[in-house]
Amino acid sequence: MYTMVDYKTKAHSLYANANFVPSQKLHLFTTLSYHLSTAEYDPVMMPDVEAKLEGDLHHLDFTYDHMHEYSNHDYGVIRIAAGGEYVIAPQVTFTLDGEFADLTDESGTNGSDPFYVYGDESGSWYMIRSGIRFDF
Repeated sequence: MYTMVDYKTKAHSLYANANFVPSQKLHLFTTLSYHLSTAEYDPVMMPDVEAKLEGDLHHLDFTYDHMHEYSNHDYGVIRIAAGGEYVIAPQVTFTLDGEFADLTDESGTNGSDPFYVYGDESGSWYMIRSGIRFDF
C-alpha cells in the first residue's frame, strides 16, 4: 500500500523600496527585503519490499525513514541595496550601487538533525558596482 505525503511550505516576504530625486541629474534609490521560508514533508510510509521479493535484501536500503528530516528547510534572507545615478551629459550617466545579502539556514545551523544532508548553507555576500551608461 502506497500513501501520499504532504509537503507543507510557508513563505513570508517583506519588501520596501525608496526613490529620491533631488535634482534632474541625480537619482538615488534603496531597497530592503526580508524573506522567511520553511518547508517540511510528513514521514513517508513505504511498503516492506523484502516481504514482496524473494531473497536477502539487507545489504540494500529501500527505506525512506528519514526523508522527512533531510528534505525540510528553514531559512531567512535579508537583502539591502542602495545606489544612485548621476547624469553627466544628456546621454551619459554615471551609476554606482551596492548590495548586501545574508542567508541564515536554520536547518543547517541547529546541528540537532543528523540526517540534514545539505550542510550549513548560511552565508553572506556583498557587491559594489559602478559604470557609465551611454543612451542611444
